[in-house]
Amino acid sequence: MKISFWLYCSNPEVSFDFYQKVFNLNNKTFTNKAKTFFVPIDDHSELKISTLQKPANEGNIEINEADINDIYNRLIKNQLPQSDESDVEKLPRGTFSGPWDYPGGKALFLKDPDNHFIVFMEW
Repeated sequence: MKISFWLYCSNPEVSFDFYQKVFNLNNKTFTNKAKTFFVPIDDHSELKISTLQKPANEGNIEINEADINDIYNRLIKNQLPQSDESDVEKLPRGTFSGPWDYPGGKALFLKDPDNHFIVFMEW
């Protein structure tokens, strides 16, 4: 079984560049004529990013049991802009913040160029 999460994007090239840095995507998975691209997260889930239908509200996604240190190191290595903002409402688009310590473990916040909020959590 594979779970897919659909997110709207206003500019596929900007979104692809952003998610390429987050998930180390291969350039072969996107062409500039594409209206949709897929972001594999693991064997059982994927993000589908598309210009085809704008939702009524922004999407928020939680990714649990994530290796926060690995994700943090990947974002730094791929030069994704980092913010020190811990309030997700104020987090600038196209940035990440964290890791943040919580009673259950660490969390990392990410906001994509279209204002979708993704939180990676260890628990």
